[in-house]
Amino acid sequence: MFFIMKAQESFTDKFAIAIPILLYALFKMSKVIFSISFGILSDRFGRRNVLIFGYLIFSIACLGFAYFNSLIAFIILFSIYGLADAIVDGNQRAFVSDLSPDSLRSTALGTYHTTIGLMALPSSIVAGLLWQVSPEMTFIYGGVASIIASILFIAII
Repeated sequence: MFFIMKAQESFTDKFAIAIPILLYALFKMSKVIFSISFGILSDRFGRRNVLIFGYLIFSIACLGFAYFNSLIAFIILFSIYGLADAIVDGNQRAFVSDLSPDSLRSTALGTYHTTIGLMALPSSIVAGLLWQVSPEMTFIYGGVASIIASILFIAII
């Protein structure tokens, strides 16, 4: 929602409604276009490597939203955000499946989704509070968190 709200803030009149909707459609289209390709790449180059790349792409999208405000920038950034989501979304679940024994795969995926859901609440609260201070800070927070996630992924896994 923060991505859409940022786009909506940047336009006035009828464009404040139409452009964010079209940009959201572009995000979804970008995700659809790239999802299968990055699933194949993760099979070939390893989920870990593809996920690290996805997290870094997400940080680029976030930092771009922090610093750019034009329609052209939003078109590029929503496409990059769709690319990042295509890379990360399915590959995280596949990575969890790869790490879990067959007998616990469903439990592992349930635990993964529960953890993601539980962590979404505090992170969204922080992002919302930062939005109240400055929308740019919300995206810097997301970009920095994604870079930290990449570094921890490299160091730990």
